[in-house]
Amino acid sequence: VMVDVDRDTLMVTPEAIESAITPRTKAIIPVHYAGAPADIDAIRAIGERYGIAVIEDAAHAVGTYYKGRHIGAKGTAIFSFHAIKNITCAEGGLIVTDNENLARQLRMLKFHGLGVDAYDRQTWGRAPQAEVLTPGYKYNLTDINAAIALTQLVKLEHLNTRRREIAQQYQQALAALPFQPLSLPAWPHVHAWHLFIIRVDEQRCGISRDALMEALKERGIGTGLHFRAAHTQKYYRERFPTLSLPNTEWN
Repeated sequence: VMVDVDRDTLMVTPEAIESAITPRTKAIIPVHYAGAPADIDAIRAIGERYGIAVIEDAAHAVGTYYKGRHIGAKGTAIFSFHAIKNITCAEGGLIVTDNENLARQLRMLKFHGLGVDAYDRQTWGRAPQAEVLTPGYKYNLTDINAAIALTQLVKLEHLNTRRREIAQQYQQALAALPFQPLSLPAWPHVHAWHLFIIRVDEQRCGISRDALMEALKERGIGTGLHFRAAHTQKYYRERFPTLSLPNTEWN
């Protein structure tokens, strides 16, 4: 089930999530968008009330804080180290969880379903022997990618501080202009500013989105569309032909 987002933050609200729950709902997957945190305490409370797992999409939220704690400090969250993220190892990511059984399953699944991996064998010796316990995949980072990620992690606070400085300059420069940056969440947070989003209403701004992007390009300023709504992609259009998400579509 896809759930519409708040028009001004582009993040799902607890109320929208609760209204979309059905007997078939197995997990709630909120997205922390553009470096801002969703209202995860309220969302997690819904999950606990209905007995549904919450898995945080934290691809944009490396270094994001919510009410004084880092995103991923509790529960289960997934981070991205893709090439354009705040820190990168070229490709790959990280799953964090405080569920030991889930962590054990993930370790097996990410490396052929083996009960031990190379690090375990180095730590424990040849016992126990590597044995396939369940069908699995080849999702582990190479040592080179992992080493790059660790080096980047040391730089994270410096990199995000610089992003916050730049975002503040953008906000000040745009304050008197008709372009609309996303609203900041009302709850206490530290933004990672993975993206700086503005909405361009042609009637209000006197210029279309595409014309603005072209004008910025001519001045050497890169822009992008982040992102085309998932339910407008071919696969989802055909699977959910009547689905309407007005706030998502407006943005």
